[in-house]
Amino acid sequence: MNCTQANKISISAYLSSIGIYPKRNLRYYSFYLSPFRQERTASFKVDHRLNLWIDFGDSNSGGTLVDLVLKLNPSFAVEDALSHLSDLNLGSLSPHLHTPLLEAEIKPKISVTSTRPIGTNKVISDYLISRKISLSTASNFCKEVYFEINDKNYFGVGNENRNGWSIRNKYWKGCSGQGISFFPGIKEKNVATLSVFEGIFDLMSYVQLNKTYEKAQSFIVLNSLSNIKEALPIIREFGTVNLYLDRDVAGMKATKRLMEANVNCIDKSKLYTPHKDLNEKLVKERKPRIRR
Repeated sequence: MNCTQANKISISAYLSSIGIYPKRNLRYYSFYLSPFRQERTASFKVDHRLNLWIDFGDSNSGGTLVDLVLKLNPSFAVEDALSHLSDLNLGSLSPHLHTPLLEAEIKPKISVTSTRPIGTNKVISDYLISRKISLSTASNFCKEVYFEINDKNYFGVGNENRNGWSIRNKYWKGCSGQGISFFPGIKEKNVATLSVFEGIFDLMSYVQLNKTYEKAQSFIVLNSLSNIKEALPIIREFGTVNLYLDRDVAGMKATKRLMEANVNCIDKSKLYTPHKDLNEKLVKERKPRIRR
């Protein structure tokens, strides 16, 4: 089983198999008490159409089923997660294993209809500003992405990856295709530095905090920890690789894995201690008003 096959397994079916059941079912999604902490109000959402989860109580962390298994099992590598899911033999989005939805409703196609430069949609701009990201910074890496799901129109901040767009807005995140985003720098003399981030907001926060966009520096955004294998060939091309992954269990395990795979990797996560990630540091510490 590979990650693509694993992520076709219903998240709600997996949660049921380990004894976690929804507190509230709606037509296209369910809310659960977070499996990562004790809480009274369910803040863990599973979208049955997209087969993605998001934890609103944890800086909006979320992702695919593989991401969830890694977060639930801190000792797992991606290979362990795949073996674990294979052993459970849950099938692929079987309707009888979760809320009664039609197959077409469970996994709709995300169709990108258009993209526009950052700054033309006030809602998107306000969302970026709320995350302390200036529009000029976002313009270097993102577009406004307009897309359809089940003939309904949506929009969000999108960064292009190798197989589509990774998209998010205030209430949702997903992708039209899963993959890494690589931003190659302009190599100058012997400068060959790569920085690796989990999400696009971490990269933009890095630029925002450093008040500059270093054209000589290259960046990778994983978009999901399950994409580490895809990123490794690029990582190995660089003499210095700075890792800015989340300071949660899954992120720290991924950092350790990358450092073991490449001696040129350096863990930079202490720079945003005690925060989980760079965007959390930016939001909580940056008081001045962000310019558009």
